[in-house]
Amino acid sequence: METNMVFSGAAAPGLAGEELFARYHVGWETRDPDRIASLHSEDTLYWLHDGSEPVRGREALRQYCIGVFARYPFTFELRRSLFAERHWVLEWVMVLPLKDTAGQPFTARVEMLDVVDFNEAGEVTRKDVYMNGAQSQAAFARAGVATGADRQPH
Repeated sequence: METNMVFSGAAAPGLAGEELFARYHVGWETRDPDRIASLHSEDTLYWLHDGSEPVRGREALRQYCIGVFARYPFTFELRRSLFAERHWVLEWVMVLPLKDTAGQPFTARVEMLDVVDFNEAGEVTRKDVYMNGAQSQAAFARAGVATGADRQPH
């Protein structure tokens, strides 16, 4: 999916969920940790539910994103989004080129679900990311990559 959105800084107070999502998602599409972190609150919580601990705080999230982007060159296939007053839910597929343990390339496809809360100032306060456990375990095992609580810190 091609995204042609323009980022113009932090979210404006009272920003609607669809508008905030558009600004936020372009940060992930362009793999920009600064842009992503700028749209989170100082006390944000980001939790990838893969057995690892949550990331707490804007700067910790920025550092986490730097590590994720360096390690995993994934892209997105957006499926469905649902918006409410102070949150959105996004169903998507992570598309990740990997190499198996014999060095042969393959493309992993893992179904994902984001649940995102934001405050009145238009800052993301919490993001929970859920992945299809069977798909992710199969892909990362095939690649010989440790995940969740077993992985090395970024």
